[in-house]
Parts: sequence; structure tokens; C-alpha cells
Amino acid sequence: MLRLTELKLPLEHAPGEIKATILKQLGIAESDLVSFTIFRRGVDARKSHAILFVYTLEVEVRNETNVLARCKKNPHVKIAPDTGYHFVAQAATSSAERPVIVGLGPAGLFAGLILAQSGFKPLILERGKAVRERTKDTFGLWRQGVLNPESNVQFGEGGAGTFSDGKLYSQVKDPKHYGRKVLQEFVKAGAPEEILYVSHPHIGTFRLVGMVEKMRETILALGGEIRFQSRVDDIEVEHGQVQGVVLASGEHIPTRHLILAVGHSARDTFEMIHKRGIYIEAKPFSIGFRIEHPQSLIDRARYGNHAEHPLLGAQLSSPRPALGDFIQGKPSTAFGSVQPSYAPGVHFVRFE
Repeated sequence: MLRLTELKLPLEHAPGEIKATILKQLGIAESDLVSFTIFRRGVDARKSHAILFVYTLEVEVRNETNVLARCKKNPHVKIAPDTGYHFVAQAATSSAERPVIVGLGPAGLFAGLILAQSGFKPLILERGKAVRERTKDTFGLWRQGVLNPESNVQFGEGGAGTFSDGKLYSQVKDPKHYGRKVLQEFVKAGAPEEILYVSHPHIGTFRLVGMVEKMRETILALGGEIRFQSRVDDIEVEHGQVQGVVLASGEHIPTRHLILAVGHSARDTFEMIHKRGIYIEAKPFSIGFRIEHPQSLIDRARYGNHAEHPLLGAQLSSPRPALGDFIQGKPSTAFGSVQPSYAPGVHFVRFE
């Protein structure tokens, strides 16, 4: 497999131009091109009057060795790196020990998914509620001022990020392509396939809820177990080895393999860990600030006369139900008393 980078085409290029440019770049006949996929698509808007799409492509060709030798002086033609996820272990069929995961936010969800896919049948303990019930409690706080201390923005299935709009990009380096595995699992759970290649992928809060539920169903189908409203109040340690956890109910769950994925708000858990003599350290973090501008202003500054071009995502199209309908599982057909800030970009849907 070859990796082609910096392949630039006009904003409104014809679909066939990608293929034609590949053939030209590699100097091959159409019959020698087996397949290609878009690995990344960015936007070069430095010249607002001539905006370009910038592609990174994965290309399969016949006689790859010959093609690579012919293009050895082209810095944009290389062997494609292995971006597949490789499991580090598979559970023995006779293994009776189950790993325990505390917390069902992003870290706990993916730890549970990877362990389940590896055959380990994890037990996940979450102090909060399932994501749809948790949504009711969270909006109960926001709208009515009623706080459930165990089911809110911080605690519950999906973690705090469930209500953060679903932006999926960061500046963290990822040389082993673990992020690719994350995006692929999101697509399996119902995210749009474009998140695999657009430069700033985005899902949206209301779509995230259904995706979290589907990922939970995958873990359960693979033999995992998830218990909600199961707060861990103590960790049993003997001679430096974890022996189990104790729930708020008093139940003891034996395990020698424990993952703490409690997020940053479980202060009672951190206090318990500290009292237990388990080593912990504060994580450094940055404090920033947020400045909001109208989307139309940002689009005009970036894209000039192309500010409303649909291929640039400038015309926000946000699939979402009204909140009350979403909680009751009903489709929405009209706005209620609360109007969105960008109504033209909203189209109503029903999320299962």
C-alpha cells in the first residue's frame, strides 16, 4: 500500500479528478490502479479566491515495488504506515479472572471495549446512570436546578464529554495511530464515515448518546458486564497487590486486575486512593479562555466569497431533536419555546 500526500485539487473538483491525479502522480495506467481510499482531507484556504482540498490517500497498485522505485525522488509518495490496531494479548479460554474497570467515561468505555474484543469479559462499574437516564438528570439540573450528585454532567455513562459537542481532534502526537482505532469504533457505532478523513472531525452531542449505547451493547455482546449506580468506595490491597474492590453497598468484588478510569471529578475516589497509600500525582494542565464569534463572521474571514459553500461545512447542518422529544424517544417536528442560535442549520431527526 502506498501513501500519497499533498494532493491538491480545486474546491469543486469532479469526483474523477482524484483518480486521474493519482495516475498522473504515479505514472501508471488505470489498469494498474487496484483501489484507493481517502485517509485525510484538509482545506487550504490561504487564498480565499482559490480554495483547495488537500488529500492524503492510501493507494493500492500493481507492481508496487516498481512504482515506488520510479517515484523515489517524489517526497509525497511513500510506503503507507500500518495504521491498524494490533491487540497485545488474547484471553486464554480457561481464564476465570475478570478485569474490573471503574468508570464508564471515554477511557473506561474504550478500555472495556478493547478488553472485551480481546476476550477478557471485563466488569465495568459506573457510579452514575445509563446515558439516557443521565441525560434527564443533567437537564434537570440545568433547567430546574435539581442536582443528583451521582448522575450529572460529571458522573454517568459516557463521561463529561457526552455533553461537549463531540469534537474529535487534538494536538497530541499519535505515532502508533491509536486514534484511528477510536474513530473506526465511532463509525461502527453510528458516527458519519467522514470523521475518518476530515481534518477537524465532529460528531455532535445528540448523536453521541446513541453511539455510547451501541458501544455498550458491543461490550455486553462480547461477554462483558456493566453495572450502573455502583460506586467503588474502597480498594483492597495486600502485599502491594490489588485483591478486589468494595462497593458503596458493601459488596466485595475480587479482582487482581483493576483499571481506574474515574475522570477528574471523583475527588472522593482520589482521597480514598491517597489514604490507601497508593501512589498518585497531580496531572499538569493548561488554562485557556474561549472567545465566541458568529459562525458567519468566521466563515467570511476564512473563506471570503466561498463562505457559504456547503463543501466547506460553512453552512452548519445540525441533526438534532428537541430535548423533550429526545428524552421521550419521539421524533421532533418543530421548535419549542427555546430557539436555536442558528435555526437555518437545524434539521429534525429521531435518534434511536
